[in-house]
Amino acid sequence: MSIVEQILTAWDKTMETKDPTHLGTHLDDEFEFWSSDESVNSKAETREWSAAGGLRIGNFRTIYEDDKVSCATHNVTEDGAGPSTVMCFVKHKNGKVTFWKILRAFSAE
Repeated sequence: MSIVEQILTAWDKTMETKDPTHLGTHLDDEFEFWSSDESVNSKAETREWSAAGGLRIGNFRTIYEDDKVSCATHNVTEDGAGPSTVMCFVKHKNGKVTFWKILRAFSAE
């Protein structure tokens, strides 16, 4: 399993259990999450919304990964929103994520 898939698995576990420690152990203190709308969340803010519930992720697929960066896709189900797919661009060092940028596209129904 790739590094990014390990992190996504922990992220989904946080969403399932509403326990932010699953994800938090993978995030660097300087972590930033950049959303499709260019909003930026800190480590604490990301842990908070991830543990709030209402979202689940799955079907992880690593496109590229080396010892500094990763690129992957995954599906998202969210209460009150249609199905979507996310592409994420990730920077990591020493096993911790420092940067996570997503592009999210909603499926037409």
